[in-house]
Order: sequence, then structure tokens, then C-alpha cells
Amino acid sequence: MPRLRLASLALAALALAGCSLLDAAPGGSGSAAATRETSAAPATTEASATPSGTAASSDVPTRVINLGEHGSYGVVTLDLDAWDVRVDWPDDPDGTDLAEYIADHPGIAVLTNAGIFSDDLTPGGLLVADGEERRALNLADGYGNFHLKPNAVFEIRDDGTAAIVDSTLYDPAGVAQATQSGPALLLDGEIHPQFTEGSDNTALRTGVGVSPDGGTVYLAITRTYVNLWDFAAMFRDELGVEDALYLDGQISQLWVAGAPDPTPYLGPYAGVIAAYPR
Repeated sequence: MPRLRLASLALAALALAGCSLLDAAPGGSGSAAATRETSAAPATTEASATPSGTAASSDVPTRVINLGEHGSYGVVTLDLDAWDVRVDWPDDPDGTDLAEYIADHPGIAVLTNAGIFSDDLTPGGLLVADGEERRALNLADGYGNFHLKPNAVFEIRDDGTAAIVDSTLYDPAGVAQATQSGPALLLDGEIHPQFTEGSDNTALRTGVGVSPDGGTVYLAITRTYVNLWDFAAMFRDELGVEDALYLDGQISQLWVAGAPDPTPYLGPYAGVIAAYPR
């Protein structure tokens, strides 16, 4: 499907989903006012029914960051002392439907699709769930975003910290949860060498970043079309992140408790990243 048509479908589906944090910003392509809204936004409202079996009062820390022509972003901030972040893959031949996943996992408060996946609805690379390697590390060359090297692994370790590491440096020892995707947005504070500032290659995108001390995970979704340079710069300059990973684009969704169920029109997916209040 052509990129612009797919992007339009994604924006329409997000609007149907009705979540104020994640809705496309007015203008739809980077025309938001050049302000930075960094105060926490409520994850629930009286007008938004909470899906059955979810954590309605979890107070998911969310905010919107508007950077004018450099994009608008919805961000979920997960302090790992307060949040249990997991990676999962139901391995359903029909793929993973996010609304069904929410219904099957009482207490869930945050959910997003966890990285680029293959046409057969399997993860494109490494996936570790609760210490079990479900898919092996993929260091192959190829085409598309996943293979835009360096790509990287987002991991949660047994010691309760998180990290994003270059895939070629991944060490499975002590890893409890992990997902591989690509390209890496930031590694050691440096933007991916193949990104171009001012590029017109824009899309809706999702990503994950980790604080330098490994204690906080940031999940972000763009509310306007952005290029990869601006997405990476947002993690670095607005969130203070040194390591961040692109998860997926156009079809991605980021759900928080209190919002309507994710729309099925953009799925199904493969792996997911989920968070639960401790």
C-alpha cells in the first residue's frame, strides 16, 4: 500500500481510537504550535470508558511534547520502581490483536506493538519473554528499517534496570525481557549515522528510550508525520535519553488504561511491550 495512503489510514484509525494523548495533532503533518507541553496529562477521563479488566486507576504518567515543525509526540514515562515492563509474543498464527491482549491480561495499563515483524506475523528479530528466548537475534543484512544498521535490542534485566544496546553487542546473560528492532535512533547519545536532518521521509512512528541510569523507560508515539532525525532528537533533547530504538511506523498504536480499546484496523501485530503497575 502506498505510504501516504497508509499514513492517512493510520491517522484516521487513531482518531477513531479517541485517546487525547495519541490523537494526531491539528494539521496532521507537523503544524502544531511550537510549544513544549511537559506537564503530565491524565490517562483517564470521565468520558472515556475503561476496558473491562484493566487498571483504571493506574495513573499512567503521560504527556504531549509539541515541537512545531519538528513534530508532536505522545510520551509514556515508566519508572521501573513503580512499573513492571514486559515483552510478550502470543505466537498466534493470526497475529496479536491489541484489544484481545488487553482483555486477556487483567491489570495491564500500557500496551504497544514491540518492533518490526515479518509478513508471517512473527518478530523480525530477537524476542525474550520472562527469560525465555522466543526468537533468536537477527544480525542478517537486508532491506527496510529493521536492517538499517545499527539496529538494537531493548532489554529489561533481572536486576530491574533497562537498556538499549547495539544488536552486535547483545549479551543474553541476565536478560529477562527483550525485543530487537531497527534502526537504533540513538546509541551513546549519537543519532544514527544514516539519518538526515531535515529529511522529507516522514511517517507516523513509535519508539522506546531508556534513561541513562537504566531506571526509566519512555514509550513514544508521534502525533504528526516526522522524520527519523527529529524522532531521535526528541528522545535526546526533550527526554534526556542517550539510547533509543525505533519500534515501528504507520500502523503502530500506543494504548494506556482509560482510553478506548486499540483499533483492529491497524493490526494484527506480533510481539508487544506491556506495562503493569507494581
